Amino acid sequence: MLPIALKAVQLQLRAMDAQRYELGVRVPPEKSDDGKSHMKLRNGQDDSGLTIGEVFDKLDWCAAENASGHHIYIRPSGPSQLTLIDDLTRKSLDTLLDTGYTPACVVETSPGNLQAWLKHSWTLTNEEGTIVAKILAERFGGDPNSADWRHFGRLAGFTNPKPEYRLPNGLFPYSQLKFALSNGVIYEKTHEVLSEVEDRLLEQLLEVRKSTAARIGYQKYPRPASELLDYSHFANLFSAQGERHKADLSYATYSLQRGIPEFEIRDTIRTHASTSAFVNRSQRDQDAYIDRTVKKALKQNGFSLPTQPTFQSAQLCR
Repeated sequence: MLPIALKAVQLQLRAMDAQRYELGVRVPPEKSDDGKSHMKLRNGQDDSGLTIGEVFDKLDWCAAENASGHHIYIRPSGPSQLTLIDDLTRKSLDTLLDTGYTPACVVETSPGNLQAWLKHSWTLTNEEGTIVAKILAERFGGDPNSADWRHFGRLAGFTNPKPEYRLPNGLFPYSQLKFALSNGVIYEKTHEVLSEVEDRLLEQLLEVRKSTAARIGYQKYPRPASELLDYSHFANLFSAQGERHKADLSYATYSLQRGIPEFEIRDTIRTHASTSAFVNRSQRDQDAYIDRTVKKALKQNGFSLPTQPTFQSAQLCR
């Protein structure tokens, strides 16, 4: 690697200031043997992450992978104080700087496209990290699909070999470190954002309790089985080719309202695997289909089932 590229890596890692890191090398579909994208992960012995020194030890390997058209990424190992905002514009970066959201570092991944790492005042749990990422992406126009607690960002000093970014000379642009603050910086508005995160977690907790109470209420006085319509009733209602998914959803919605447990509903739908809704589907796809159908039925019945946050996440004081 060129000295300037090594210096960019050094400055980026110092600015991120995580305890340990993970390297990700993505092989794009056009470069893989099976035509699918693959990620090669390097996260140290016992998956404990890499120190800065260990990251540097692997830079020659990263350079060789990059020269083969592969993408080079970095992220903190495990929960951290860092959040990535992806796909920012220069205008949104200016807004970050002007409104108290100064990033620890910013990498320009392609001309006009930026990634910013923001550092919070404490280490975030997984739930907190994902909610923070979504809040910041919403607020500053970042990519919502990259808004989670452990998303990879590009490592400065390596090229971005996406075909659409190929330069007239046939080369690819480097991911450039636009600025980095030594040992990171906790942005000014961190406590306001984290307070909003805790509010959202508490709202989720209340919604879980409300949904649980509603489900108990539905099942407290179930109807006798002899009074319930069976699956064939709904299959006859939606007998046309390609409409069996409507039968499945109607059956699930009806049954949930009458206190039939989810596992029985899933088993009933699964016994009709030969119907049009399951044609040419693998077992994994069938399970995913059933899961989506039952969750949609739950939602139609007013049930909402977000992941219950940990007690630590829901605390208002620290």
